Amino acid sequence: MRATAESGEAWSAERLFAGPGESQERFRKTDWSATPLGPVESWPAELRMAVRTVLPSEVPMLLWWGPQLVQLFNDAIIPVLGDKYPAAVAQPAPECWHEVWDEVGARVERAMAGTATFAEEELLFMQRHGYEEETYWTFSYSPIRDESGEVAGVFVATTDVTSRVLGERRLEALSRLGTVAITDSGMSVIETCRNALDALEPSHQDIPLAALFLDSRVVDPDDPQPNWKQLAAIGTKPDFSGSLLGPDEDQLLSKAARASEPFVVSGVAERSPDLLDPQRTLGDHPIGTILLVPLTASGHDFPLGVLAVGLSPYRVFDAAYSTFVELVATKISGLLRDASAMDAERRRADAFAALDAAKTRFLESISHEFRTPLTLLLGPLQSMLDEATTLTDAQRQSLEASQRAAIRLRRLVDALLEATRAETDPSRKPLRPTDPAALTAECVDLFTDAAQRAGLDLRSRIADAAAEQTRLDPQTWAHIVLNLLSNAIKYTPSGSVDVDLDVEDDRLVLKVADTGLGIPESELARVFERFHRVESVGGRSQEGIGLGLSLVRDWVRMLGGDVTVSSELGRGSTFTVSVPRVVGPPSESPAGTVPGDLGALYVAEAQQWDRQTVAETASAEGKGGKSLPRILVIEDNADMRDYLTQLLRHQNWHVDAVGDGETALERIRSRPPHLVLSDIMLPGRDGVELLGKIRRDPATSRLPVILLTARAGAEATIGGLRTGADDYITKPFHPDELSARVRVNLELSWLREQMLAARERESDQLKTALETRSTLSKAVGLMMATFKCDADAAFDKLVAFSQHRNVKVREIAEQIVGDYTASLSNSSR
Repeated sequence: MRATAESGEAWSAERLFAGPGESQERFRKTDWSATPLGPVESWPAELRMAVRTVLPSEVPMLLWWGPQLVQLFNDAIIPVLGDKYPAAVAQPAPECWHEVWDEVGARVERAMAGTATFAEEELLFMQRHGYEEETYWTFSYSPIRDESGEVAGVFVATTDVTSRVLGERRLEALSRLGTVAITDSGMSVIETCRNALDALEPSHQDIPLAALFLDSRVVDPDDPQPNWKQLAAIGTKPDFSGSLLGPDEDQLLSKAARASEPFVVSGVAERSPDLLDPQRTLGDHPIGTILLVPLTASGHDFPLGVLAVGLSPYRVFDAAYSTFVELVATKISGLLRDASAMDAERRRADAFAALDAAKTRFLESISHEFRTPLTLLLGPLQSMLDEATTLTDAQRQSLEASQRAAIRLRRLVDALLEATRAETDPSRKPLRPTDPAALTAECVDLFTDAAQRAGLDLRSRIADAAAEQTRLDPQTWAHIVLNLLSNAIKYTPSGSVDVDLDVEDDRLVLKVADTGLGIPESELARVFERFHRVESVGGRSQEGIGLGLSLVRDWVRMLGGDVTVSSELGRGSTFTVSVPRVVGPPSESPAGTVPGDLGALYVAEAQQWDRQTVAETASAEGKGGKSLPRILVIEDNADMRDYLTQLLRHQNWHVDAVGDGETALERIRSRPPHLVLSDIMLPGRDGVELLGKIRRDPATSRLPVILLTARAGAEATIGGLRTGADDYITKPFHPDELSARVRVNLELSWLREQMLAARERESDQLKTALETRSTLSKAVGLMMATFKCDADAAFDKLVAFSQHRNVKVREIAEQIVGDYTASLSNSSR
């Protein structure tokens, strides 16, 4: 037995393992004499020193001593040992760590040979919790020498880094999922699912198996019978074609989708033999459990799908593992939500595109179909006007109005055709030598008469440089100039319109400026949009469908140029067109005139804005000097205004006609008509606003109002009547129907006024009667008091006085009451 301490006291187990701690207590109670180390008192100083170094440390440490590598350790190593404790006390290391000795034994031998070893994040499959566990360690083996210099043992410093390795690995998996972006507009929900699973492919240690099942409604919202659709899977054998979850797969998926928490499916190996790809396993154990996680997303009434995750047989499904799977499911849910939303948006876009294409085809077809009946209208009308010599003035005016209406309809049809052509074939027009100065000047000349009738100064300034031949499409250029001129005159109540044509650098620049109504700043960005109309106050007409300026933009683009607008509300607008100036070899016959009857299409429309209605010639009185009903017609289209006026005058009614709501209000206030017949679409105050003004004024609140509109259908009619109109007539209408409705409303208004007048007369008579009855009652009361008689006797006395004096009973009663009142007044003085 070897001596031990400086004091000479022997080293006993109680002394060597003194102090608190579970390992010290175990070591104190251990019979070391039964171990290869022998009793503690015989231990060499190097072993005792190593023990005294290891035991107090809070770092997990072990001592393996002697040829048998008998094991000692501190308290910090106990959690690492798991089920191996307490058997690990004084146990030979190869026995304690038998399942990993093949991996670590060689390092131990090197340490025993005198060479220290170090391992970082070493994967070791351990049996310490009842199953084969995937663990990761960072450790070092250091030799311990005795007093002779020979290696007598191994010092082991170890750290279980499993949690850190798993955390980093799982974080990396989530990061890869985060790189799956729904940025490709062509990426479908199915492709998104596959990309998500591809991102999980490297994470086979944590997710050895994964599959996505989608509710079929996510892929096809119109699916009449929703079912589960397996889109992709990783981890299965390449030739695996069976059911992942067994014969009751659909029931399990439905149950999992309804569950509020992940749903566990056990016995996977029995359900689907030969399921797992062996190259993805960490060891020899098959997957025993699959976790079904519902994939939910806000805004959806049902789960988008179910994520099936095969759990690693080498890790316990603890809180950290569960959180990781839930985060994976959350990320995939988000991807599916975004992909589903993009898919829905793509379907909507496709539907809109199909609808837009159908609309374009329809407009193109219907526009072509309109041209045949228009030809059959315009041709005979023109022939009749040219050849007929026996037409009366009224007949000629009617035919000319019909011709102007047909021309305007043709322009609308041409505008629709141009719009559809611009959408289906936006390519540039072929160019030919053109004199833009002459062409522009002719366009201005076409509108001279219209400008004069409107009281506007139409001025033009064309630079000499613009007269040089330029390659243009003359019809397109004429369309641009005529359209901008037409708009400028239409929306300029007073002032001027200026047309400037100049050359700037290598571009031809056209400016059409007016001093008109201007455009609100909020509308400037939309003036060139299809079918967008700026609701202006004070224009010469509200007719139009919002295609003119959008076509100008298309025509300018066909010429390779651009168009801009600047405007100030109430002070006017300036449209600037700039196109490339392509100067080519001069031509002997450059295009310099407006093609065909293009100008007539624009001018015919302008002629309807400021033409005066045919003046009243018939007398305002009927037979016997009786006044005729007065009707006020409000219509901005001059031809329609003339037509309505003649139609109503034909019924022997007095008709006054105006073109806007403000003038109509002035006429109503100065001389109220018996009935108002108004179009709804008017410049300035529209028909509905005018009706409201009439109804709010007590002097005109009962004035009958009939509204005219081009909006057909029951809803439009009901809406018109709800505004307070007495009647609502849709264009086009039968002349007899219009006359009949006007007549009925005139008669109803007359009857209403007669009844109100009679009721007022009756009210006045009743008031007089009540006042008379009150005086008579007072006189009877005084007679009863004076003669001490009843009411009948008192009334008989009054009648007798009346007959005797030949005075009405009412006058006798008034005299009696008056005398009595006077007597009371005298007595009170």
